[in-house]
Amino acid sequence: MLRVLYLIYFFIIALPIFIVVTIVCALTTIIGCPLGAKRIFSFWPGKLWARITLFLFLCPVKVEGRSNLNRNDLPAIIMPNHQSALDIFVMYGYLGVPFRFVLKESLRKMPIVGWACQACGFIFVDETKPSSIKNTLRDGKKALTEGTSIVLYPEGHRTRNGKIGTFKRGGFVIAYQLGVPLIPIAINNAYDALPYGSYIPKPRTLTMAILPSYTLPKSSNKAEAISEGMEHMYNTIAKKL
Repeated sequence: MLRVLYLIYFFIIALPIFIVVTIVCALTTIIGCPLGAKRIFSFWPGKLWARITLFLFLCPVKVEGRSNLNRNDLPAIIMPNHQSALDIFVMYGYLGVPFRFVLKESLRKMPIVGWACQACGFIFVDETKPSSIKNTLRDGKKALTEGTSIVLYPEGHRTRNGKIGTFKRGGFVIAYQLGVPLIPIAINNAYDALPYGSYIPKPRTLTMAILPSYTLPKSSNKAEAISEGMEHMYNTIAKKL
């Protein structure tokens, strides 16, 4: 019965408001970023959009470990696990620092939302094209050297079964070359709220645990440092899930 009531609420109230808010915030970003206030318009409209969305979906967020997000560690490569599409709203709405997402190339083509992501300077990657991966590494390095953190999902895609997947090397290579910290983040309950293949969320309390930062050891050679970092970040996040 509760699910039926939620579905009625979702389609009559939550979804229409979500569509309107998405369009308004995206257009604000698209118009505002080229006017010279990119740092403002690439962050605040998206943060408002994300928080309103999770409020509408009845998915409140509990943040743990806020003190681990030390401003002295920024810019950094921020690595959350990827449980569902709701992760984007959690990160955008509640991380609290400006950043650029690393997103799949297909998202660039989404009407309005994709245009807004491009206006923000988000970084797109097409894993089927080696040239695209090289461009992603280049753009990620540029953002970090300019003082902007980047958020990338080390698994590369959403989990299909709720379990954390294998990590990819790209973000760790950038971290080693630039000497920037890695910040692990564990997101919980997002898979239960919106599992892979589902389009209608379930009310759940989502948690985002910000974990202590980690810097790849320079004393090791590159391959060893990256391997050690991947193992550390994987284990750190997995322990919180």
